[in-house]
Amino acid sequence: MRIGVRQAVFSANCFVAAMLALFVSFRLGLDRPFWAMATVYITSQPLTGAVRSKAVFRLLGTIVGASATVVLIPLLVNAPILLSLALALWVAGCQFVSLLDRTPRSYLFMLAGYTAALVGFPSVTHPEAIFQVAVLRAQEIGIGVTCAAIVHAVVWPRSVTALLRTRIQAVMGEAESWIVDSLAPEPLAHTDAKRRRLAGDVTELHVMATHVPFDTDAQRPTTAVLAALQDRLVLLVPLVSAVEDRIRSLSVLHALPAPVAALIDDVRRWVREPDSAAPAALVARGAALAADEPMRSWGSLLTANLLARLGELVVALDTARHVAVQATAPDTPMPEPVRALLRERQRRPLHRDYALAALSAAATAIAILGCCAFWIVAAWPEGAVAAMIAAVVCCFFATMDDPVPAQRGFLIWTAVSLPLTALYLFALLPLVHSFEMLALVLAPMLLIAGALLALPHWYGRMMPMIIGIAGGLALTNNFSADAVGFFNGSIAQLVGVAAAIFATRVFRSLGAGTAVRRLRRAGWRELADLASGPSSLAIASWKSRMLDRVGLLAARVGDVDQADRDVAMATLRDLRVGVNVAQLAPDGSDDNAALAALRNEIAVHFRNGDPDTTAIPASALLARIDAAIASAIDLPVSESRWNELAALTGLRRNFFPGAAPWEMRKEAA
Repeated sequence: MRIGVRQAVFSANCFVAAMLALFVSFRLGLDRPFWAMATVYITSQPLTGAVRSKAVFRLLGTIVGASATVVLIPLLVNAPILLSLALALWVAGCQFVSLLDRTPRSYLFMLAGYTAALVGFPSVTHPEAIFQVAVLRAQEIGIGVTCAAIVHAVVWPRSVTALLRTRIQAVMGEAESWIVDSLAPEPLAHTDAKRRRLAGDVTELHVMATHVPFDTDAQRPTTAVLAALQDRLVLLVPLVSAVEDRIRSLSVLHALPAPVAALIDDVRRWVREPDSAAPAALVARGAALAADEPMRSWGSLLTANLLARLGELVVALDTARHVAVQATAPDTPMPEPVRALLRERQRRPLHRDYALAALSAAATAIAILGCCAFWIVAAWPEGAVAAMIAAVVCCFFATMDDPVPAQRGFLIWTAVSLPLTALYLFALLPLVHSFEMLALVLAPMLLIAGALLALPHWYGRMMPMIIGIAGGLALTNNFSADAVGFFNGSIAQLVGVAAAIFATRVFRSLGAGTAVRRLRRAGWRELADLASGPSSLAIASWKSRMLDRVGLLAARVGDVDQADRDVAMATLRDLRVGVNVAQLAPDGSDDNAALAALRNEIAVHFRNGDPDTTAIPASALLARIDAAIASAIDLPVSESRWNELAALTGLRRNFFPGAAPWEMRKEAA
């Protein structure tokens, strides 16, 4: 939380870029140089690649949004209600697409949305100038992002790639430490904390990876490699949980064979010391031990399942290590398994919550329309400010589970900026008669705010404050201090933020626990479809979306209460259930009556059950699983029989972790 050299340099860069943007705008005679100054601070990030990323998408989004106003304003300016509706729907539609996109490109759609509000609403009183205003907005934003990108790239640039390499090495070390603890003979208390830490690390890597394509480092990894690494790290979470569960189950039964225990110890040693064994040899040992299992008792079934999952874990960690090498040293020759993984990743569909995106868009539209209605009815001259600020605040925080606390902070710090803005506007700026004096007067406030902006805990406070000051000062070539205009504009800003908070609270706000439950319900719907009629294409798409959901859930585990945390952790079992269901019918067809009945029962459970609880399914499902196990045991020895029994064992353990051990004689009776 201290301001160090990095923060001081970042603040100085922001100030120099802002003054450069102001100077260029003044010299070109542009009408609203303060747009360029504010853009510098909105675009600036501690990492150089992040600045470039935001600069590119901000400029493109501005051009798209400004172009929309050029079309809408002249057509509908004589119909205020229709124009308000059109602009509100444009902003909401862009926000809807932005929330569904879930890539760095989403920033472009968000900017396209609220830029239309920023340009369109103030222009309704002079529609004949809309084209000039739109071009001016694009020019000012272009100047701002260009100045920010140049200054941050020239003065002590901080590479995203260099920092990412360090974080990847640290995250891999933390993942390996967690795996070693999870495979310990006795359960350790801190494994759950390490699992949550790994989830947070993966989220951090995702945020950093979005800026890598714009980084200054010549040897930077591709986006596909970084996404594949995140996938492998997320996949470790359910795999390690499954292996840990099987080890504990066998320990309770006192049925963990000595050769299997020795293999687990060797895997732990390999996790700590990668050169201690060959991954292929460990997998082969596990397969050989599984082949020797008689598969006639619950203990032997659990052992076979443990060996299968342990082999998957070894492969997953080995692949993660290879991908991590590609991410930290992109010039290293790429192994074929990594190439295959990248080809698979390029076709990966992600989880999309259409209903939540629609609710967010609806809240934004309602906030804007509410401000417009008050503006039209009251004939308030500053009503345009309220409408455009409502659009900006709704869009800024739309990706959060509950945007209201952040929006409330935006309101507070916007209010804090008003007295400082008034001090500058009415006491200091009237004394300024040159650009040099203007820079000197602005320096104390902007340098302090810029240094705090570099601290994550202060970013959400300083950004609304800087935006409020830049908008309140409204620096132009023809300076004038209008007390009435300032007062009305300040009230309009606060009204706009308040409207955004109200609409979000009523129509959109949900906590991390609700987000966890929504994610699990989406998974259950797809699990029901998967059990009803699996196909190779459906299974591949389901795995992709389910892995994505596990990552989204893992990032929220630390922010929810124990009940919702149990639901989130149960989703890890849902992932394993889906994998087991897919293993029962890998080709999408199955003539086995017992398996067909089981899959139908699983589909009924996921379609009619309550995903918001961790309750045990109906006993009829347990009977179906036990009957399918008994039927599979009588099949001739083959790889398909082994896979089927391993999948059925996993289903029984995941659905009924507390059930009595399966016994063959009960089925015979």
